[in-house]
Amino acid sequence: MKKIIIIGGGIAGLSAGIYAQKAGLQSVVYEKHIISGGECTGWDRKGFHIDGCIHWLTGTKPGTKLYKLWEEVGALENIDIYQPESFGTIEYQGKTVTLWTDLDKLKKHLTEISPEDQEEIEKLIKYTKAYLNFEMPSDKPMDQMSLMEKIKLGMSMKDVAFVMNKLQKVTIAEYVTRFKSPIIREALKVGLMENYCAYTLPFTYATLASGNGGIPRGGSKAFALRMEEKYKSLGGEVNLGQEVKEIIIDNDTATGIILGDGAKVYGDYILPACDTNITFEKLLKGKYQDESFSHKYTNEETYPLFSGVYIALGIDGDLSSYTKDLVFETAQFPFEDKDINQISMKNYSYEPSFAPKGKSLVISYINANYKWWKEKRENLKEYNSEKSSLGNNIIEGIETRFPELKGKITLLDVATPLTFERYCGAYKGSYMSFGSTPKGDQKIHDGKIKGLKNLYMAGQWLMPPGGLPTALVTGKWAIQRICGK
Repeated sequence: MKKIIIIGGGIAGLSAGIYAQKAGLQSVVYEKHIISGGECTGWDRKGFHIDGCIHWLTGTKPGTKLYKLWEEVGALENIDIYQPESFGTIEYQGKTVTLWTDLDKLKKHLTEISPEDQEEIEKLIKYTKAYLNFEMPSDKPMDQMSLMEKIKLGMSMKDVAFVMNKLQKVTIAEYVTRFKSPIIREALKVGLMENYCAYTLPFTYATLASGNGGIPRGGSKAFALRMEEKYKSLGGEVNLGQEVKEIIIDNDTATGIILGDGAKVYGDYILPACDTNITFEKLLKGKYQDESFSHKYTNEETYPLFSGVYIALGIDGDLSSYTKDLVFETAQFPFEDKDINQISMKNYSYEPSFAPKGKSLVISYINANYKWWKEKRENLKEYNSEKSSLGNNIIEGIETRFPELKGKITLLDVATPLTFERYCGAYKGSYMSFGSTPKGDQKIHDGKIKGLKNLYMAGQWLMPPGGLPTALVTGKWAIQRICGK
């Protein structure tokens, strides 16, 4: 029986392990953290559970290909799904807009707010509806498809092709200027990066509108642990707290790994399911490079990385009647090297397990500059002071917007890009792979490294836009490539 050594116990690693066991192979996972899941995680503070990952999950609609895969790996077996009614509510310049997942309701709402934008609103709804039945490739890797299978895949994407052709060379920041209403412009930028390709906007809305972007009950950590349990039930082995220091190479063939304590473990195939930067620079010591990744890592303007700061708050009160996702204006306060006047407020009252009875969890998220926080952490006292000050500013802003909550908010934790880098090995704390911008290519990597045998990569960095579905699929594909040798 062939043995596969999997480096990383995140979603990609667990996916690879599950499909390896199902294929009759022997696999073992080595994970440096004390729990599985990678960035699909959560942690406890003062009686609250802080969810660190899933804002929506592609693949929650029964009958879709991804839903079937999530069921196969145990993540969605007999699990209820919370379906948000909106992508969020935005308050701006005294007006309010809600991005409803009901597209007809959304169209009516936006048109009432700005009748002069009716034409552009109708186009946005049309673009979104084109994506309603779109499914990302997941059956098998492109390099294993026949010509007819590739043609069939291309035909399945015909409904979205015209949208991509119109919007792939336009950024979200450029696209929103087509709308005359200031609040609609502002609302359409919320939750997405402004330099992303504009087609990501209708794609994201369609995912939620179709019911394929719900949130699994129990949260991110429970989601990942169900996959770990599935893997173990199939005979898989998980070694936690075991950091891999190096991949053993013999005559351009990957043959094993060296652990943190110096122990060597050998296998027939090595499957890095960690961030690709760790694979190339740490595990392979920079001896093997990939032109595609090298180009992306050195061109951050074209291939941006996105990380952020999580400010977790415990509320002494039941917020079930409050908006679930709200962005509102506030008095300016310092953040990093600038001032900002907007706060996001994600209310987790839909998941009662996250807070003690009668209380609520709220998380505020801000896109962050990794380099700024990296420099601050060189002085730990200053770093912690910045986190505390930020948390207090967020509390003050929420108390101003909701005076009834004054004195009822406790700062639970502030997690920065450095937090996710330290615990999860996330490159520069990034929660997704390289951003999809108009100047970048969106090619899918085959997970193989030129000149190196018996090594197959998996993970979100191999296929844009990254995220949990990509981790799931590339884990499966890595095993298909091994079995198809």
